[in-house]
Amino acid sequence: MSAPRERHPPRLAVVGVHGYGARHVASALRLQREGRARLVGLVDPRGGPVVFEGAELPEAELPLRSTGLAQLLAAGDVDVVVVATPLHTHAELAGLALAAGADVLLEKPPVTTRGDLAALLAVESAGGGRVQVGFQALGSHALAAVAAAVAEGALGEVRRFAARGSWTRDTAYYARAPWAGRRAVGGVDVVDGSMTNPFAHAVADLLHLAGLVRAEDVAGVDVELFRTRDIEADDTAALRVLPAPGAACAGLPVVGAFTLAGPREAPPWVQVVGERATLRLFYDRDVVEVLPGEDGAPPPADLMERPGLAGRHGRAELLDDLLDRRTDGGPLLVPLAATAGFVEVVEAVRTARVHPVDPALVRWEGEGPASRPVLAGVDAVLDAVVAGDGLFRAAGAPWTR
Repeated sequence: MSAPRERHPPRLAVVGVHGYGARHVASALRLQREGRARLVGLVDPRGGPVVFEGAELPEAELPLRSTGLAQLLAAGDVDVVVVATPLHTHAELAGLALAAGADVLLEKPPVTTRGDLAALLAVESAGGGRVQVGFQALGSHALAAVAAAVAEGALGEVRRFAARGSWTRDTAYYARAPWAGRRAVGGVDVVDGSMTNPFAHAVADLLHLAGLVRAEDVAGVDVELFRTRDIEADDTAALRVLPAPGAACAGLPVVGAFTLAGPREAPPWVQVVGERATLRLFYDRDVVEVLPGEDGAPPPADLMERPGLAGRHGRAELLDDLLDRRTDGGPLLVPLAATAGFVEVVEAVRTARVHPVDPALVRWEGEGPASRPVLAGVDAVLDAVVAGDGLFRAAGAPWTR
């Protein structure tokens, strides 16, 4: 528990208002209309309209803009700061907000190095504010339903945890920002890549279900990183997390396989494979499916009919949760400390080599900004990885030869 914060409604600022940041501005305006917050500042060095879901947000409803967070904080009290900026700026901006006594909603990934996490946790501990990390999928009631079923033994003996994602990304995706597809900018770690950015929610959900949220829960992280195009970062990656001996999932495979060079957009998922059944969570839709267990037998009726499990679920809004916890002092849904396991994956990606794929294995579709790579046989390889306990080489991926 944390001491409740008294000011009502809290004064809210958003740092980074374009791209995903526009969603946070729209949320802040909603909270303002509901009387739950006052949007008092935007930090926007770029300028221009704030566009959310194809429409410009009304300029008359937006506060004055600052070009930097320090300038905004110096101008007046701010109680909550939303940080939705490039990955490599998160640690510095969140630290500034915490040092000023504000609570922070920090977009994922929270930081790009293990050292940055330790430093930010120290600032959080010393100050009056708290950090909620923007892993929206961790606020899903679907994830909670799967976790509860696993904890109660409804799947029987758990055999493995896995995550899979196959999306497409065109050339325009990597041209959208100077840091996109980069490992570092100006000597600062960016660690953009398939697992640390687009599929970060899959990795976070995987670790959550496996109970590997603390750094001490993780004995090691193995990754294999590949790129189909001329970028610094990976667009195709395999993951194996090694649980520490004392972890609840010790001895079990915890694996993931992801690509941004798939033949089509496929719904990404995380799943827990058990003796009696498999629970598959399509985390971007908050949908749970009950599937056969590892032996292939149909799921038992009691699990198929379990109330509140299969089907579509709702989701808690993390900014709303942060404001509510300011009032009652209760635990956050995604506190910064609970992302330490994820940062171990980020650290592994940061220090691993990214291998280029043989161009003969890549087919290009489209032209100009719409051009995109398709990696030969990638979906079959992803399936092999999540069904086993190895990575791409163990699965016989042709691009590893």
